[in-house]
Amino acid sequence: MKRNLFGFMALSFLMIGMMSFVSCNKKNAKSGIEYTLKMGKQVTQQFISPLVQIADEHKFFEDYNLAINIELVDRSGSFEAVSAGKLDFITFELVPHLSYGAQGADEILFGGTLTGGMAVMANKNVAEEVKDIHNWKGKTIGVKLLSTSELVSKYVLREEYGFKIDDEVQYKFFNENEPLIAAVSKGAVDIAFVSASYVESAISQGVVYLFPEVDLQKDYICCRQVANGTAFTKNKEAFKRLLKGEIRAYKIYLEDEKEAVDSIVRATHQDEDFVRRTYYSPETSQGARYNPDPNFNGVVGDYQILLDWDYVPHGIELHEFYNISVYADALKEVIDEFPDEQFYKDMWAYFLENNNKHPEFNYTNL
Repeated sequence: MKRNLFGFMALSFLMIGMMSFVSCNKKNAKSGIEYTLKMGKQVTQQFISPLVQIADEHKFFEDYNLAINIELVDRSGSFEAVSAGKLDFITFELVPHLSYGAQGADEILFGGTLTGGMAVMANKNVAEEVKDIHNWKGKTIGVKLLSTSELVSKYVLREEYGFKIDDEVQYKFFNENEPLIAAVSKGAVDIAFVSASYVESAISQGVVYLFPEVDLQKDYICCRQVANGTAFTKNKEAFKRLLKGEIRAYKIYLEDEKEAVDSIVRATHQDEDFVRRTYYSPETSQGARYNPDPNFNGVVGDYQILLDWDYVPHGIELHEFYNISVYADALKEVIDEFPDEQFYKDMWAYFLENNNKHPEFNYTNL
């Protein structure tokens, strides 16, 4: 199934409303704030990136004289808003940004948001057999069209298992989780990639849970941080300070679950149990993790599948709109700021391992 994304990505703006963190309102009134970035948040989102929320709650951005203003935006309009410079950056989704970048849009991927968060499920009649991925040959896989699950699974099944996609493994595409779950329940597809929030509903309909998608590919990429290219190039210092705040928040997120949950509850006024289930519970998060590392390597396979299936035009290389240097500079500065913290040095080792396919990679061990 080959199709081009030009029509798919012909997006229009909806009205954008302004809101700010309470602390950002205070900071804008203070002298000493040197930089301000406009960040988009989907109107329907209950949360933004937890790293941004934790960093703001702990005044890490204020430490670096940075203010983050939040603008409410419709999902479809958000992608074009970044390219047009109406927003400085957003922290959600991947495939639309890869499409825009492939078409020469004014945007740059520069940091990580989310990895994981999807479940692999199966029709009850084949569930035992397909627990072994080698037995997926001859099976039909259901995914949301142009989802990260489509790209990740195609790449892994082709590169690691040697399957001929669309020959030995067939794909069926769906627009939403509900019809996808109905299809796997009825046997119209054998295997389905389902969002974490729909797993319980699928199980109630007789679908069998197999494993989180992170078992198929560790730390597979979902959402990235994406900036307007012109704003990023002119104002790299602001984005570096943004990432420094997120890097420090990541330490709290991983090492102090209680404080992280409390911070997000204070920022969002959401129920504590809901926050914990969203960000930490293995049963309900499906391996979702929030890491600011750009993880260029993890996106290479996704972009290659978009090219191979003619979803996007050829000619622009991924690295041309993917920056890893600002994150590297930010992390180095945090390491210098906290030289006794092994956590940040471990983050540097992770950066070296997951970004060394970038043509401009020239980094070494500390």
